[in-house]
Amino acid sequence: MASDTPPQLGLRERKKREAMARMRAAARDLMWDRGYDAVTTKEIAARADVGEATLFRYFPSKLDLFLMVYGEEFERVIDACAAQEAENHTTPSRDAGAYVDRILACYRMFADLYVRYPDLAFTYVKESFGAHTDVAQSGLTYADRWFELLEAIVAQAQAARAFAGIDPAIIVQNCHALYVHEVLRSHARGLSSAKLPDRLAHRLEALLRPLQILPKGKWLEQLASI
Repeated sequence: MASDTPPQLGLRERKKREAMARMRAAARDLMWDRGYDAVTTKEIAARADVGEATLFRYFPSKLDLFLMVYGEEFERVIDACAAQEAENHTTPSRDAGAYVDRILACYRMFADLYVRYPDLAFTYVKESFGAHTDVAQSGLTYADRWFELLEAIVAQAQAARAFAGIDPAIIVQNCHALYVHEVLRSHARGLSSAKLPDRLAHRLEALLRPLQILPKGKWLEQLASI
């Protein structure tokens, strides 16, 4: 009978994983404390107790290391949103506003990540679009999970005839474009990072509320409240 116990890792693989974990932890501690630009790879390597050359064997650049550790923060938000969806929204509803609120709740959690780390969130948005290494490209899996989660909400709303039948992928891409623009705009104009979730929610509502299938009077009432 085959055993379900995974095979023991070899010493070399175990050391490799331990070194990578130390480098990720060191990068996170230093960058979260002082910011991306103020930290050098030499400092990260020293904190992780590895040589700088060793660090570059695992990560092509400081940017790749940053994208990995910040991507892990993004993944935690996705996990939390997915858990919230699984626990609270298993039964389809005809309430169009409830679907809008669910999408807003997900983006509120995402925007709260920006509030905690505004400079790092700005760096992630700005740099992730131009990075093409294997490490950076692997971060696209987080974005794919995020889009799939939100597209499922839109598709459920459409199946319940609560949303207009526009391609869910287009709707979600437009939602995320608003997030990206709000992050970039906030940084460029020096807007309050603490207020970004409210600014984003207002813009998302302006996009999502008109998709609701409502009686005419109710639709105009909600549209006027945005």
